[in-house]
Amino acid sequence: MFFVRVLALVLVPLYGFAFDGSSIGLLALCSQSKSCLLSSNEYVKNLVSTCNMQMKALDCDGLAQKNPEMKSLLKHCDFQSQCKEQEEYEKSKELACLRGYKNALVDTGIALKDLTVSLGSFIESSWDHFKTSVKQRNEFIRQCNKSIACKRDLVKEDHRYNTMSDDQLNKYTAAYLYVQAQDMKAYQASLDRAPGRPRATPPSNNRLTPVQETMLSDLMNMVGDKIGQEYQKFSCYSGLAKVEMACYVIGNVVDPTLLAGAAFKGARLVAATGRAIAAEEAIRATDEVSAVGKLYRGSIMTREALVKDFLTYSPTTVTENEKWIAIAEKGVNSKVRFLDVENSQLKGLNDTLKDKNLVTSLTNYHKKLLFDKIEELKKQFPDLVIDQYSDFKSSRFAFSGKIPKDLDQRLQQIFKETNQEFAQFLKLQKVVRDGDASTDWFRAGVGQSAEQANVAARYSRSQADNIVQSYAQENLSGDLTSKLMNVEKSRQNLRTSLNGTSVLEGNTLNSDAFDIVRKNMGNDDKIAAALKDRFALTNIPSSTVKELQTYVKSTDEFSPGIFVPQREVAHLNDAVQGGFSADVIGLGASNIKGTAEALSKSSNLDQALIETRKAEKSVTVEFKAQKKFFEDTVTKAVDPGKIRTVCSGDDCVAIAVKPLNDTDKKKILTALADSKYSGKFRLAFVPDGVTDIATRNVLSTHGESVEKLLRASLSSVMEPRKLQGLTFGLDMRTQVLNDGTVKLLIGEAPGVKLSVQERALIQKKFEESLRSFNQSFTSKGTPSNYSP
Repeated sequence: MFFVRVLALVLVPLYGFAFDGSSIGLLALCSQSKSCLLSSNEYVKNLVSTCNMQMKALDCDGLAQKNPEMKSLLKHCDFQSQCKEQEEYEKSKELACLRGYKNALVDTGIALKDLTVSLGSFIESSWDHFKTSVKQRNEFIRQCNKSIACKRDLVKEDHRYNTMSDDQLNKYTAAYLYVQAQDMKAYQASLDRAPGRPRATPPSNNRLTPVQETMLSDLMNMVGDKIGQEYQKFSCYSGLAKVEMACYVIGNVVDPTLLAGAAFKGARLVAATGRAIAAEEAIRATDEVSAVGKLYRGSIMTREALVKDFLTYSPTTVTENEKWIAIAEKGVNSKVRFLDVENSQLKGLNDTLKDKNLVTSLTNYHKKLLFDKIEELKKQFPDLVIDQYSDFKSSRFAFSGKIPKDLDQRLQQIFKETNQEFAQFLKLQKVVRDGDASTDWFRAGVGQSAEQANVAARYSRSQADNIVQSYAQENLSGDLTSKLMNVEKSRQNLRTSLNGTSVLEGNTLNSDAFDIVRKNMGNDDKIAAALKDRFALTNIPSSTVKELQTYVKSTDEFSPGIFVPQREVAHLNDAVQGGFSADVIGLGASNIKGTAEALSKSSNLDQALIETRKAEKSVTVEFKAQKKFFEDTVTKAVDPGKIRTVCSGDDCVAIAVKPLNDTDKKKILTALADSKYSGKFRLAFVPDGVTDIATRNVLSTHGESVEKLLRASLSSVMEPRKLQGLTFGLDMRTQVLNDGTVKLLIGEAPGVKLSVQERALIQKKFEESLRSFNQSFTSKGTPSNYSP
């Protein structure tokens, strides 16, 4: 009993809870005399009617029937009950909030005896967490715009704004102040590396300070709004129940995800609360979602849920893939119809979203929609034989047996509907930005061989209308034949203009030249500068730079698909003890180089398809050898059994069974650099102890992105062969995204001797690359503060 009294004293001064916008009006109505109330009878009827309609729309009675123990927590719509509940809310909201806090602290391992001492600190911890968390920042900024106290907290350490009057400060948005304050914080940290501000000590009398009271009030509004958005049945509950739920979330600093199921998990509000919020009740009750979200009629789709369910999803087995490959390798067959559907924006999405797991999951979700529709087609035509294949970016089908005469038209409709459902679903669930043209990500083609279907799909990339392109159509055949002739013309022109330079190699270009042009397409100045630095050119005409871009882009349209019977998904989901990712550098350039050499030997379109397939097989053999080298080398570089590896596409990961120390990391880099593959891997290490799966994977992607920036910046200031002898590893020494320290590790090939000046230059370029990466995120509204 003593404990309850102490708890009550802590929150007596709380004010400002705003879960119900009509609470003031309701209090006024409830306090009227009976005679006055008669004149307000119409308002009372509307109040009751509105409440009843809302409860019916949300099926709150159904919630109570499924979970009788929840019945007492639901609100009642008759006027007397509303008045009583409002009175209880005003009288007991502080204790309800405290119960939520207590339960959160219990669930996060804080002893009850410490509650009165740590409550103020927990409010500030929660406040800082919401302010810096990527997940919660939008809610924080939106609420902060309404509170001058919140704005003052944002700039309390920024001398440019913390002395302004309320009127002056209110002229700025919270988003602007947040970014400015973060920039100032980063600048100050770069000057003195000062440790962060120590958390304020709660007052000795165990009462909240006015600042903490304001923080809690704003926090409750943020959380209440978010829960209301994500879980509509939140409105079924009484005001006191809402307060307790919200304060549970605020106190759960560890992971206040605010999704319906997670927000109340473990709450002691009522033992059944977690059970009451069943998956099928969490989905938004809209016809639009139910139309396109059949697969998810049971959960709120978020990026995390998408990755969880679709990262490793595959609609085909290894046996099915092998059977399809056997059919495809027979070449042109007039009795077989091939369909190729590819994610044409895979590389761009990886670079833009900087989350490979998310991009893989998006691709796999599209496959789910597509394969389901192909399955329906199979049911409509039992005599139609459909062999199928899938890999990291493509879905492929071979149709034989009794083929419907209108198969192409049916495939056209299936492809269109799949793209529409995919785009609509992503938009409704806000998985990607509204401006992302996801209906155009996937392209498709059909033909009488796998190569024909693939080149038709690639041809689709250059067309405005995203439809299934047929290899047999006159326009496509004519356009590609003309393009093939232009590719040869460009090759001959380049051999003349670049004669005597090391840019030329074999019948075409050096792989590095393909890589430079491919990665900087559209930026003439950057291509020219990179080519001069890499190949020691004194000059390169602008007409040659434009010709190079035309040549590389046109050549890439003839690149064949890669057939992989068994696909491993490379990720760090299981890397609780840490690990690292390894991106293979230059694989795309090697593929284009192989295609270009094949086209130089081809006199017509059909021959080009045959030759490019031969070239692809040759490149694949070499790539498999490189992946095998990686797997063998890194496992032998450290103690036996300390790490295990997985490779997929041009990505590999190493999962630590035991945490890697600095010596282990150096050995791995040195072993990779001491080979013909020196400079062909970019590594990003993630430490042990990162509990969140998504954070582990995105941290490694961030590390790879910084390495790309570093290697690109060094290409203009270091001798190319010396740079090729360096293998870089980005050691992400942080547990959180977009904050913390990053260390550059270097593996040097035998014979590569770096001077003191060169090491200083590399470090300088590394720090510049980190700043550039931070700025790219901050400019998009997500402050990033990695430091070297």
